[in-house]
Amino acid sequence: MATPVSSLHCRPRNEEHTTRMMSGWLLLLVALAYVGLLFTVAWLGERHPNWARGPRARAAVYALAMAVYCSSWTFYGAVGTAARSGLGFLPIYLGPILLLLFGWRILERLVLASDRHRIVSIADFLSSRYGRARGLAATVAVIAVVAAIPYFALQFKAVGMSVGVLSGKPLGAEWYSDPALYIALMLAVFAILFGTRRIDATEHHRGMVLAIALESLVKLLAFLAIGALALWLLPGDGSLPNRVIESSNGLLGSTLPAGFLAQTLLAFTAIVCLPRQFHVGVVECQDPADLQPARWMFIGYLALISVLVMPIALAGMALPGADAAAADSFVLALPLAHGQELLALLAYVGGLSAATGMVIVASVALSTMVSNDLVLPLLLRRGLLHAGSDIERSVLLIRRVGILLLALVAFAYHRHALDQQTLAQHGLLAFAAVAQFAPALIGGLYWRGASRTGAYAGVLAGTVVWVWCLLLPALLHIDGNLPAWVEDGPFGWVWLRPQSLFGLIGWDPLTHGVFWSLLANVSAFVFVSMRYRPLLQDQLAAADYLDPYAHRPAPLPGGWAVKLRGSELLTLAERILGEADARRAFREYTASLPGGWAPEQPADRALVQHTERLLASALGAASARTTLTSVLRGSGMELGEVMGLLDQTSHALRFNREVLTTTLENIPQGVSVVDADMRLVAWNLRYQELFDYPDGMLYVGRPVIDLLRWNAERGEMGVGDAEAQLQRRLEHLRAGAPHVFERVRTNGQVIEMVGRALPGGGYVTSYSDITESKRVERELREVNETLEQRVELRTREAESAQQSKTRFLAAISHDVLQPLHAARLFASALREDGDPAEQVRLAARMDAALRAAEDLLDGLLDVSRLDAGMLQPQWSDFDAVELLQELQAQYAPTAAQRGIDLQVRAPASLPVRSDRRLLRRVLQNFIGNSMRYTQMGRVLLSARLRGSEALLQVWDTGPGIPAVHLGQIFDEFHRFDQPGERGQRGLGLGLSICQRISLVLAHPLDVRSQVGHGSMFSVTVPRAANSALPTPVRQPKRNDDSLDGLRVLCLDNDPEILEGMQALLGRWGVQPSCASTVDAALALATQVPQVLLVDYHVHDRLDGLDALDALRSVCGAVPGALLTADGSDALKRAAQARGYRLLTKPIKPASLRAFLAAAHQT
Repeated sequence: MATPVSSLHCRPRNEEHTTRMMSGWLLLLVALAYVGLLFTVAWLGERHPNWARGPRARAAVYALAMAVYCSSWTFYGAVGTAARSGLGFLPIYLGPILLLLFGWRILERLVLASDRHRIVSIADFLSSRYGRARGLAATVAVIAVVAAIPYFALQFKAVGMSVGVLSGKPLGAEWYSDPALYIALMLAVFAILFGTRRIDATEHHRGMVLAIALESLVKLLAFLAIGALALWLLPGDGSLPNRVIESSNGLLGSTLPAGFLAQTLLAFTAIVCLPRQFHVGVVECQDPADLQPARWMFIGYLALISVLVMPIALAGMALPGADAAAADSFVLALPLAHGQELLALLAYVGGLSAATGMVIVASVALSTMVSNDLVLPLLLRRGLLHAGSDIERSVLLIRRVGILLLALVAFAYHRHALDQQTLAQHGLLAFAAVAQFAPALIGGLYWRGASRTGAYAGVLAGTVVWVWCLLLPALLHIDGNLPAWVEDGPFGWVWLRPQSLFGLIGWDPLTHGVFWSLLANVSAFVFVSMRYRPLLQDQLAAADYLDPYAHRPAPLPGGWAVKLRGSELLTLAERILGEADARRAFREYTASLPGGWAPEQPADRALVQHTERLLASALGAASARTTLTSVLRGSGMELGEVMGLLDQTSHALRFNREVLTTTLENIPQGVSVVDADMRLVAWNLRYQELFDYPDGMLYVGRPVIDLLRWNAERGEMGVGDAEAQLQRRLEHLRAGAPHVFERVRTNGQVIEMVGRALPGGGYVTSYSDITESKRVERELREVNETLEQRVELRTREAESAQQSKTRFLAAISHDVLQPLHAARLFASALREDGDPAEQVRLAARMDAALRAAEDLLDGLLDVSRLDAGMLQPQWSDFDAVELLQELQAQYAPTAAQRGIDLQVRAPASLPVRSDRRLLRRVLQNFIGNSMRYTQMGRVLLSARLRGSEALLQVWDTGPGIPAVHLGQIFDEFHRFDQPGERGQRGLGLGLSICQRISLVLAHPLDVRSQVGHGSMFSVTVPRAANSALPTPVRQPKRNDDSLDGLRVLCLDNDPEILEGMQALLGRWGVQPSCASTVDAALALATQVPQVLLVDYHVHDRLDGLDALDALRSVCGAVPGALLTADGSDALKRAAQARGYRLLTKPIKPASLRAFLAAAHQT
């Protein structure tokens, strides 16, 4: 703590007339020599660790090392503050003196706790106190580094300015000519050599501490010499006290200076919160016993300096032309003004000592925090450091680089940050920043309820308010003005103005910021700690910090501390067992004592063991011993606190037990647990249900052999000697061997038992009902056993299907080639024969062969359509008798030609519901089959009623079918061996097509036959629900079916088909126009044809249907027919929707002529 160093470069106006300036190089050489002396002392201290090892010498060195608190800011600035504000300098000395007088136990507690836990920094202390909170340590390290940078810069600026005052030359404009740079580098090297020699930061740096003690002694002697000169030069008459009083009348006011209390508080906390003070006062303390004498020495040190501050200030003000603005330089200006160059040089060395001591110690402390709490955790998390790497070398390198970076950043801040006054204000801000550690630090030493979350909240809340109320206005202070949003508050909220927060006005900015930041810190720390209580392990770990004076008494042979009283053991037992049970147990025990029981006397070994047994009955042996040893023995906790912790633990145990019980009761397996003595300790309801144990049979402590015997008596353990099985089972449990066993119970239930030993003895067994899974397993095994048979059957079926397919292809290839071969022969004979009659006969035979091939292809197409499901029935109601009469008329010429009597025997009308086209196809195949094989006699078409169905039958007087062949006549290409008229044989597809159509229509087929008498084929058709059928409208028939003059436009991409079509139509008297492309057909359509014949697959820009539409758009709505080999229902429906007739290829001339005739008649 100190006051601002505002103008070290200024000096009295008449100084140049009375003094001779010193060379800058001389001052630099003195600084180098002095730093060299420090190196020598530090080196000797490291080489001779026994120096200053006696109690008095060690305490003296420790006290002088603590005087590192008096930095160059204090050395120079205290005099300047006294010259400007009188007692305004006093807080910087009063704060530490108050702490060392009334709060020195805080420092002692810190020393004791840190020594026990090997603490290396204030960040490490807070982290360790609050349960190894690494985040808290990192936060503290960041705040400490930020606060230290301006403070470092002040030391460098003070050294640089002192050189300027003594040499009479201003600071160099260039950075490399600034002496502060070289001082910073030398001090960094010193800190690296003597502060980071080993990785163990808790190891005392005796050489460095000895050098710091020497520096404190030098600056004390220098200040005393300047003070003596000031006393001698004080103006006035009379005695020295009278002259001091007379000179100070103008400086001492009636009230304390502004910020006096706030600065005193900051100085009070700085002794323990500044990183360098924590390092020398706590970490470097070799023996806690040194603290008592050292605190008085340090108080005397501060008192001597503080007493001489006012005389130096008064003597400085008495110099001719003295100005309060230049008062910070009085320590140097006073000896110079009176020609005391050596004394001025001594003052320069004293100021240099103050700066170097602070920089060296603070560099070591901060580098340790940076490495341990910021850099190393980051490297470890990212895997950049591991057990195999040279961790010691890496840590030392990090600390050394950290020291160098701190020095360079502080020098840059000194050169380029802000002016002197603002820089000094940032020094005050640094003290206010480290003061935010005080609540968590001091609270952690005295308050058991302080929690990790509370420490986080306190430090963060205080730092946020510090940034808002102090740091932000200082950073934004430009030319004496603040931005409007700072003056008026953000968004116009005046209650958030940084320098009058919540409307608090009338205080100086420092007091205002310190008040609000510490209030927020303490409030958050207390309230959050009360809301989020510390965990049990954190409370136990904090015992050494809360009571560092506690000595662990020597345990008795049984391991128990002798300081326990009998009443405390009773209270402990009452809390765990209950008051009634505990008092009863103690009365029974003490009744047997010969001398009675004195509750307030220390408990003897027997009573402690008795209490342990009582606690073990409720907590278990391990928990009972832990409770008595770890909690009560030397923990520093009051018995009430122990009870509170036990309550928390009991609650947690009860909760865990409830969770475990609920889990056991909600699993489908039965579970039983026995202890090492083979007694039941836990089970669930499912276990009881599986084995039908009666209520009350299961209880904690029940010998498991009783349960096993009960199961054996019920036959659960199979046949054999029950006792032998019981003993074998018990031996298995005691051995702890894991097992998996399946037991089939008498009721057929299958239980799977899985057992495993427990750590420390005991056995847990689960029981699962796997009856259903076993049944499924058995069924799967049976299925697998028949799988090979089924695979073999499917293989035979596949082979049979393959053979049938092969026969089918062979038959179809033969049957298709036969008529084509016959037609080729007839065509060859026709070319060579010139007899007209013979040519007519050969042409008729060739036509018959081609018709046979065409019928075969039509049949195959129908079979493929039926198998593919492409034929969809078109259901309608119609007269079956009318259909039979149409078929009679169709086949009458053929029957008359063959001499067969074709008759119809049916009622006048028989309405049925079916697909007329498909049903006609079935009856056509029946009739064609009968006409083919009947040589003579008759074929009868009949319709009979059978309830709600109608039987449509075809009778013939043919050769008949043997009974052995009746089951095969519906197979493809199966034909009767006897040929028909003129040697004709059927295709072998007609009856197969009938069977497929019957499956599509769900119309059953039937066949009866007698060899030598004939056959009967029938199909059963459902009758129509409505017997009244619509009367078909018959178009008047033209007697003239001539096609002469009919204009027909033909479109087909095959020239041969066009040529054949042209020849056929020409013979019928038709005037054909043929085109092979759509565009050519559109050109011919201008001749207005009367009929359009278009192939579907013309392989042009339009298909057949679109080509018909295009042609109609030219020649008008004339009849059109689509010629295609694709007879699918979808295409038929598409053609019908557009008004076209579908003629399937190969086209029968009779069908084509009928279509043309109908079109010509319309």
